[in-house]
Amino acid sequence: MADLKAIASQIRRDILRMVHGASSGHPGGSLGCADFFTALYFEIMKHDPKFSMDGKNEDIFFLSNGHIS
Repeated sequence: MADLKAIASQIRRDILRMVHGASSGHPGGSLGCADFFTALYFEIMKHDPKFSMDGKNEDIFFLSNGHIS
């Protein structure tokens, strides 16, 4: 659990750095979803970090919300 919190905190820092670097963006949605997506990606979904297009034995997740994608 502490590891997930540390990862989510790093993700939030990265979000803020990217929005600041672009001088544009809507960070609220992304910041608010950091815990959820961290747990989903690192604890719940089955995936291969190397990524292959076949997707065999992997979960698929689609996010369709322009302000947090």
